[in-house]
Amino acid sequence: MNEVLEFLLSNPIFYVATMDGDQPRVRPFGAVMKYENKLYFTTNNTKSVFEQLVANPKVELSTTSPKGEWIRLSGKAVFDSSSEAKAAMLESVPSLKKMYSLDDNIFEVFYLEDAIVTFSSFTSGPKTIKL
Repeated sequence: MNEVLEFLLSNPIFYVATMDGDQPRVRPFGAVMKYENKLYFTTNNTKSVFEQLVANPKVELSTTSPKGEWIRLSGKAVFDSSSEAKAAMLESVPSLKKMYSLDDNIFEVFYLEDAIVTFSSFTSGPKTIKL
């Protein structure tokens, strides 16, 4: 888990893929934290990505490093409405405080259940880990 978090923090723009009916949708994300031994991410409930994750919680994200290494992380998005998880996200990623607050009714955090990550590069074979 720490290896995945470190990779995401070192390559802070990662792309999240969801399904919109039968059409894939991909967009950049940048907020991640480790909380209660899970990887947490954030969005807001007015965005289409939230609606897509509610309709089909299967999600995959990917990012690459300048050295030509990349990860694919997949799992099931599980929303956590606890104020503790939201407060932890705001503390982990202070720039979010410009957009969200604990009582704004739009701030959402989610973690990945049954997560599987694959580390790959052009110079070595893939390494897959269940989180």
